[in-house]
Amino acid sequence: MSRRTREAFTLIELLVVIAIIAVLIGLLLPAVQKVREAAARIQSTNNLKQIGLAFASYADANGEFPHNGTWNYTAWVWGPYQGNWTYTDPRPQVAAGCSWPYKILPYIEQGNLYTNWGVPYPNGIGWTTPIKTFLDPSRGGSGLSTKAYTGLNGDLYNAGPVTDYAANGLLIGSGENTLTNSSGNPDFGNLWTGQPSTWKTFHRKYTSITDGSSNTVCVGTKAMATQTYSLRGNNKIALSNGTQGDTNDSPIAGSGPDQMGTLRSMGPDTTWYMAGNPGAMNPADPYATDIPGSAYRLANGWTWFKFTFQIVQDQKDLDSWNRWGSPYSGGGLFAMCDGSVRTLTYSTPYQTVIPLMTPAGGEVFQLDN
Repeated sequence: MSRRTREAFTLIELLVVIAIIAVLIGLLLPAVQKVREAAARIQSTNNLKQIGLAFASYADANGEFPHNGTWNYTAWVWGPYQGNWTYTDPRPQVAAGCSWPYKILPYIEQGNLYTNWGVPYPNGIGWTTPIKTFLDPSRGGSGLSTKAYTGLNGDLYNAGPVTDYAANGLLIGSGENTLTNSSGNPDFGNLWTGQPSTWKTFHRKYTSITDGSSNTVCVGTKAMATQTYSLRGNNKIALSNGTQGDTNDSPIAGSGPDQMGTLRSMGPDTTWYMAGNPGAMNPADPYATDIPGSAYRLANGWTWFKFTFQIVQDQKDLDSWNRWGSPYSGGGLFAMCDGSVRTLTYSTPYQTVIPLMTPAGGEVFQLDN
């Protein structure tokens, strides 16, 4: 009996098969990437929803929104003071001076972290515990600053968990909002050295959001240079032109009036060095001199400030100072004061972004559903 031999594939046939497989993979990858982006976007939306609800729960329990605290918690001045000069761990006794992310921990199922941030001392769990609710999944990373806690005062602004979401500074401010000093000039003053009841805060309640809670941003995704993805925290990033830029990503333990890690859309009422009282409003473009609803006018030379009220997609070398954004195509994600989460496109002009940030600016504006 003769046995029929089986012929092998020729080299050309193998190359054709490989080429077909490569084409199929090439067609499949964009679809997979879109699915992954959609899943990450849904998770980020859920995070913002939880944070928005936490703000509402905090406001219900405390009668006002959480502000962003004061520098170094100021507990060494007003008490209750604990430990020594380097004891700067967030703790419930000084929560009034802490940042908004710390304040809302009990309302996002992180009560243990809120109570035991500094336990065990001196390298407590708070400095090494990432908080998933504060992290956008598309940016990756460990969720912690690349700078480790060493027990020094400066670590408050350098170490611990980070957040991809910032609060609207014009809504919540801090415990050191702008006031007028004895010379009649805008200043951070010295009221923050007293008891919390003396601090200059907005004491923002739902009833004081006269522009409408559905049209006022509470929390949103902050803009970020893509180099920051692997260099989280308060760092310097190498730019393509050979210079350095700021990450604008201070960790959540950092408190006070000008923390770009936890605040965006700051203004003259929230940060004294942006404030001034000279000159007159520009009738052709009021946003060049004023943020509606603010007690203070923008300082001289700050006509460029309106352009920081942007929504921009993460990109290399991005200047993220005071800007909103996201890693996603299409636009940035925002939790409004009514609890809804919306997408605002990257083409949204500052003439629309600013009214969305001012809770009592009096602008005639209606956000489309």
